[in-house]
Amino acid sequence: SPVSSRASTRAFTDDELLTMVQEASFRYYWEEGHPIAGLAPEVLPGDTNLLALGGSGFGVMAMLVAAQREFMPRDAIAERMLRIVRFLERAERFHGVWPHFLDGDTGRAVPFFGKYDNGGDLVETAFMIQGLLAARQYFDRDTAVEREIRDTVTRLWREVEWSWYRQTPDSDVLYWH
Repeated sequence: SPVSSRASTRAFTDDELLTMVQEASFRYYWEEGHPIAGLAPEVLPGDTNLLALGGSGFGVMAMLVAAQREFMPRDAIAERMLRIVRFLERAERFHGVWPHFLDGDTGRAVPFFGKYDNGGDLVETAFMIQGLLAARQYFDRDTAVEREIRDTVTRLWREVEWSWYRQTPDSDVLYWH
C-alpha cells in the first residue's frame, strides 16, 4: 500500500534558518567523513573513496562553525581535524600542492578528469589552505591535539610553492593545474 505522508512548513527567523543551514552543512562533512582521511567524499559520482580537496576545505570551515555553535563537542571536532591534517600531511602533493581528487585510503592523486589530471590543483589547494588557516586560528588551546593541528597546518601552508605554478618565473599569472 502507498505510504501516506504529510509535510508542513513554518516561518523561520533568520537565526533559525542560519542554524539549520550551518548544522546541515556540518552534518554532511561529519557523518560522511572517510574513516582514514576524515574528509567527506565527492557527491558525484558517489564513490565514497573519492575525496575532493576544495570541497573538503569548506568542510573544515563547517567544522569550526559546529565547534563554536556547539553542534558537536570541540574536542571531538579537534580529533577529527587532527585526523584530517595527518592525512593531508601524508597525501600526495606536487610542490606542496594537492591534486583535485585524492584517494581516501592511500592519499594518492586520482586522475578523475583524464590521464593529465594527475598533478597539483591550485584552486582546490587554495580552498583547503583557507580552511586550514582558519582551523589553525580557531584551535588555539594549549593541548597536545590543538598544538599538533596548528603545527601541522603551519608546515603544510608553508610547503605550498605557489610561485612554482607561475607562467614564467617573473609572471603574475598562475597556472591552475
